[in-house]
Amino acid sequence: MTSKEKILQAVKAAQPEATALPPAIDQPIIYDDPAAKFMETATTGGSAALEATDRKAVREHIVDVYLPELRKKWQLENTLRIVSTLAEMEGLAEQLLPSEPLDPHSYQNVAVAILYADFGVAENSALWVPEQTIRVLPFICQHLILLVNRNDILSNMHQAYARMGLGDDPFGAFIAGPSKTADIEQSLVLGAHGPRSLGVYLVMD
Repeated sequence: MTSKEKILQAVKAAQPEATALPPAIDQPIIYDDPAAKFMETATTGGSAALEATDRKAVREHIVDVYLPELRKKWQLENTLRIVSTLAEMEGLAEQLLPSEPLDPHSYQNVAVAILYADFGVAENSALWVPEQTIRVLPFICQHLILLVNRNDILSNMHQAYARMGLGDDPFGAFIAGPSKTADIEQSLVLGAHGPRSLGVYLVMD
């Protein structure tokens, strides 16, 4: 018997006994107003959660309020590189088109990315963000802004997975708030290994 076979045999012999799965949750939590709960949970998690009537109103708020406050809070004095997959942001941000070949490495200096989310989850403020032209963009940018339809806020993850089904997206991620870590002295730090901030706009239309 080879060393490899001995190791595999030892591993097989050391397997724990099978344990039954916990019972399924028959009645996951349902909120009367999922959007309101989402905003509460998102704010608690460190995000800026805002409501807007449409994407035009979002653009106006980003220009007049959000970006100036972002500059002040994070002391951003240089020109900000802003990119977006949304046509409504043309003129404000570089437009990322699926038809154009893009090098992910060329977006390492993106300050703000403005993208959309398919839906959100009220219980944990998670937003499902499918792959949008550049897979790494929501994680490599310094500040992330996501737009989601207010009517697409679900109460719980059970509903989220039911909506996703087997998943038609080749890639996607649930994003909930700016990145966080508390490894050092148990002190919470935002933006340690991803976007420093997350702004979420719940759009009515």
